Amino acid sequence: MTHPSTLTSNLTPQEIEALEDLSHREDIVIKPADKGSAIVVMDKPQYVQECLRQLQNTDFYTKLAVPIFTDSIPRIQQTVQKLLEEGNLHKKQADYLIGEQIPRSRRFYILPKIHKPRDTWPTPNMPPGRLTVSDCGSESYRIAEFIDFYLNPLSTKHKSYIKDTYDFVEKIKKEQIPPQSFLFSLDVDSLYTNIETPLGLQAIRNIFNKHPDPSRPDEALLNLLELSLTCNDFEFHGEYYLQTKGTAMGKKFAPAYANIYMAQWEETAFSKCSRLPHHYYRYLDDIWGIWDHSQQEFETFLQILNTHHKSIKIKSVTNDQTIDFLDTTVFKGPNFPVTHHLDLKVFFKETDTHALLHYRSHHPRHTFRGIDYVGLVFAFATEGRVGRSLARSFGGVSASPNLNLAS
Repeated sequence: MTHPSTLTSNLTPQEIEALEDLSHREDIVIKPADKGSAIVVMDKPQYVQECLRQLQNTDFYTKLAVPIFTDSIPRIQQTVQKLLEEGNLHKKQADYLIGEQIPRSRRFYILPKIHKPRDTWPTPNMPPGRLTVSDCGSESYRIAEFIDFYLNPLSTKHKSYIKDTYDFVEKIKKEQIPPQSFLFSLDVDSLYTNIETPLGLQAIRNIFNKHPDPSRPDEALLNLLELSLTCNDFEFHGEYYLQTKGTAMGKKFAPAYANIYMAQWEETAFSKCSRLPHHYYRYLDDIWGIWDHSQQEFETFLQILNTHHKSIKIKSVTNDQTIDFLDTTVFKGPNFPVTHHLDLKVFFKETDTHALLHYRSHHPRHTFRGIDYVGLVFAFATEGRVGRSLARSFGGVSASPNLNLAS
């Protein structure tokens, strides 16, 4: 017997009515911002124009007369059947991967980059967008899960790996920094879409060879991965397109795939360098490091990285004292001349709305596991009274007694 919920909505009838009205508006598009947790309301014609601007880039996309995702279904079924016959899957797993529902086409959309300087926007009232393809319900959605199951553990095995902000903080706290060094951050331009598929597949094959596993169906995984990358068609505004280079955000395996590719890119690029960073950490396409050689030698290092693979381009920021990275500002504090340890404080982009889920909000309890505890700990440890007030607002979260980030 089920009992009716005693919870009541924390929205007023007027607010509910307004949300329903907005959801049925056809002249606007509402999306979350690419960064900062803001909600962006866009004029639909301008949103469509920005999407089409990106889709007209023939280096990455080509228009299709008809979708091709249905052609992938028998190829997937054949590979899954072979995995079943060879004992790599049991029947229930094979049925799950093939699926019973009729697949739908992938859907293209963009997340507005409102954090970009306004003078770089393609039109005055429309920011550039980060392309995303919704893979949910597609013919290869479950196959992408299967690929990620094997790639994800391998994607963490390189020396520069950072799991998240908390992991970065724990690493940096232990590092001693040469006094005359400077800090740098690097950003890979549009990493996902700039990974050339042959090079990406070779990186996966190489890591399979480096970490052999008799129970892992390497050839089947490579076949399914190639299928997912080369048959990544999608729908937008009633038209069909094929992504001809890289992989789009939305594929379950995309972060692990990009991480493995970048790990090989680093290894081969660094082999060309006579000087390397004193410290070097990477979170997907965001890189942080310490350089203890000359500025000219850093420029040479950067030039080697930018010419190593023609599709991978790096943007850099350097500073003698401070650098922003992920959710942190890393800096040489007043004690640095003595300790040679860096200090950290929380960093927010100008467009950040500081929107965290309130512990009294009308959500299922499991949802609260997604609260950014690291951000709250940063706030508590580095922002004094404001941080403590923020922590109390979100259910009494406080800093760990073993985590001292304050300078």
